[in-house]
Amino acid sequence: MGLYDHTYFLNRFELLIWKIRNQEKFEINNIANNIVKKIDSNKSALKKNQILAVQQILKFKGFSPDELFYNKNGAPFLKNDLKISISHSGSYAAVCLSKEKMGIDLQTVNEKILRIVDKFTNQTEKKLMDENNLEDMTQLWTIKEAAYKYFSVGQLNFKSDILVSELGDESQLKINVSDQVLNLKSKSIITSNYICSIVYL
Repeated sequence: MGLYDHTYFLNRFELLIWKIRNQEKFEINNIANNIVKKIDSNKSALKKNQILAVQQILKFKGFSPDELFYNKNGAPFLKNDLKISISHSGSYAAVCLSKEKMGIDLQTVNEKILRIVDKFTNQTEKKLMDENNLEDMTQLWTIKEAAYKYFSVGQLNFKSDILVSELGDESQLKINVSDQVLNLKSKSIITSNYICSIVYL
C-alpha cells in the first residue's frame, strides 16, 4: 500500500493518488462514525478499501479522522477552509485539495466505457472526437464526471449539459445550468493504468 502519485497543478491544486495492493486490508481504527457508516453500507471489499484509502491519504496530509464529512448529495467537505474532491476506481483512490473550488475524477482504463458512449457524448463531441478511441472516451468521461463534481449541487445531464470542445492535456468545457453557461477548464493525467482529470474555473 502507499502513495502512488503526488502532484501539484498550476501551484493551485494538490493531487494525491493511492494504490491499493492486492488483498490489502486497512485497519478501521480512529475513523469518524460517518465514515464507518459509509464503509458498512458497502458490501464490496474493494469499495470498503477505496474509502479507507482516502482516509490514508488524509492521514498522510495530517488531517484528523473527523475532519471529513459528506453532505446529503454525497459531496465531500473538510471542516477547515480547504476544498476537497474525491474519486476512486479499481485499485486507485484520488484526493484533490485546494483553496479553490474544483472537481476530480479518476477512471481505470477499461473497454466497458465504450459501451456507454451514447449516454454521455453529444453530436458535437462525436464530430470532434473518435468515439471508438478508448483513451479519448475515458478522458472525456473523467472530464464530465469531474465537472459534475465541480457543480456538486443539483442534477446535470452529461450528454446535454456538459460540452467538451477539445481533448488534450488541457481542455475547455462548458456547463449549461439554470439558463446560464459556465466556462471551465480541465487538466488530465493520462497513464496506461488510469486517467485522472481535474476541472476548475
